[in-house]
Amino acid sequence: MRCPTVRATSRAARTAFVLSLFSLGIVLSGCTLADIGGNTKTVRTSAPSSGDDKNGSPTPPPAFSQFSDVPVPANARMDLDKTIILGAEDGWIGRLALTASYPLTEMYSFYERQMPNFSWDRITVVRSSVTTMTYSRGGRIATITLQPSGSSSSIVDFTVSPYKQASK
Repeated sequence: MRCPTVRATSRAARTAFVLSLFSLGIVLSGCTLADIGGNTKTVRTSAPSSGDDKNGSPTPPPAFSQFSDVPVPANARMDLDKTIILGAEDGWIGRLALTASYPLTEMYSFYERQMPNFSWDRITVVRSSVTTMTYSRGGRIATITLQPSGSSSSIVDFTVSPYKQASK
């Protein structure tokens, strides 16, 4: 019995394949947030009041400023290995992974109070050792998953995706 063999591909087909992979790599490289070696980065959630550093240079904007349509707890740390964001401002989708230095009960209260302030409407909440909160706003759905991380901090996974209501 003969084993199946792989036909040799033409040079043009191989070239097209390599160019396709190269193009895909360029496109996907624009979607990353993290520096290659970083795991978790602490970022400031409010800018200094002076607007300039000690050398007179403008202060960079806070790292969470691109998330103007969702509440982010003060002193939260973004987990860059688990965060992937596509788009910007009020139209972003993806996953924002945070560690917050507040217990789970405080994080639940924070999002329950703050999400309506950002024009998000509550759809459902499931409270347990891992709490899931779901909200809608315009053409997007936000799912917030809260987990304890020790006794005084929480892991927050904030996932936003597009939503289109089914026709009736």
